[in-house]
Amino acid sequence: MTPVVLQDYDRHGEVRVLDPDSGRLSPGATRSTDDANATPLCHGFVHVLPHDASSPSEAAEGAALYAESSRLWLQLGADRWDCEVVEVRYARRPDGSRLVTLAPPDAPAREVPLPAPDTGPFDPSYDWTDAVADDFFLWAADQLSEPAHRAVLRAHYLRGFEPV
Repeated sequence: MTPVVLQDYDRHGEVRVLDPDSGRLSPGATRSTDDANATPLCHGFVHVLPHDASSPSEAAEGAALYAESSRLWLQLGADRWDCEVVEVRYARRPDGSRLVTLAPPDAPAREVPLPAPDTGPFDPSYDWTDAVADDFFLWAADQLSEPAHRAVLRAHYLRGFEPV
């Protein structure tokens, strides 16, 4: 499969290149001030999963939502699912931790436990939009919940967009 250029969900302005076969990420080109056409278009978003950056053999893996070959894909590490058939469930536990369940129709469901987010100091202006912006999996589950949302994302990601 062809590598896919993705916008980093958590680090605005950063671009990653996903190898869909291995799930490995590498740094992508950033916007050039010399040549506006030098930056390739992004075809989705990726959330870089925690890894050992001190070890060169430990390449980053990610959770990605992207379009490729006229399909919308959700990928976690080396595993990927067609967004038209996978069910994505997101649940918050009483202790603040979260559980994401990826349930394809033809394979066992995969559960992804996530720790409780670090809330930091109290912010009275923090609301649902902030929560979605802080949590890739919450955003992805919401976007994949409706066929119309999936269709809009697929069309937008297939066209590509400039990284911001």
